[in-house]
Amino acid sequence: MKKMLSILIIIALILSCKVSKLHSFQSLKDLNEPTGTIRISDNLYFDKTEITNLNWLEYLYWIQNIYGENSSEYKRALPDTNAWSKLNINYSIFNTIYLKHSEYRDFPVVGISFEQANHFSKWRSDRVMEFQLIKEGLITYNPTPVKDSIFTIEKYFNGQYQSKESNKNILFYPEYTLPDSSTYFNVALFADSLNSKNYKSCKDKYCSDKLLIYCNCLESKPFITDSLPYGPNPTLRTSCSFCKKELITHLKGNVREMTNIKGLFYGISFIDSCKSNYNECRSDTSLINSFTGFRNICRYRKWNSN
Repeated sequence: MKKMLSILIIIALILSCKVSKLHSFQSLKDLNEPTGTIRISDNLYFDKTEITNLNWLEYLYWIQNIYGENSSEYKRALPDTNAWSKLNINYSIFNTIYLKHSEYRDFPVVGISFEQANHFSKWRSDRVMEFQLIKEGLITYNPTPVKDSIFTIEKYFNGQYQSKESNKNILFYPEYTLPDSSTYFNVALFADSLNSKNYKSCKDKYCSDKLLIYCNCLESKPFITDSLPYGPNPTLRTSCSFCKKELITHLKGNVREMTNIKGLFYGISFIDSCKSNYNECRSDTSLINSFTGFRNICRYRKWNSN
């Protein structure tokens, strides 16, 4: 049963990734937009939403299958679930249910360290590349990988995965990372223009008003014991799915977002005033809390070009 569940998750992830033809690995102009992202400029793709609880649970499931639930690798990947009660004692119930309850699967994952976010980004890069190569028939799907046989981008290009030389037509690989501050500033301007342009395409104006234009911050919702300080479906994966795909959500609120510099975050969160300037970066000594999340950017890199 465990093996079957692993296979089903892998299949689901493969199907969720856009598939390129082989020639698209040879030229940047032919590479596909990575799933879940939007193209900002040449070879720069930005996540439409924050990384969610569901994304993190998939990550934990994979680590558990490879290393085991009692392994140091699995324990290092666990969020600080006490982040909610540390913010407000009224939120204590969410220490146990926020990450795993299905009601919050599309909410931003929080309680994550800078190091954990970077490890997830590398894992995401490896998994997207692995699924792509499996779909192309260039590597064989391994339903029961162990620690020493997992796929990594480095192993593939160095000819160390499945004892196969890398295909000479494969020149590029996806690299997911945390965004830098300048990317956030530029994306904010891009998102304002893009979301305004596509505003009319959202049939449900509640979605567009409250989740695209509206600033979800301190004045939006007070601390109460039975509800979280977010709007419904904050990452737009369900009720607003009928809006056009070209949307970047919650840069103006929801949670603060990590940058690629430790301790530096972008934007404002539900604990910050709506009067704050959201399009700026500020520092905090610890971003392991219930009001900081993250998202990725993706660039295609040419192997050994750096």
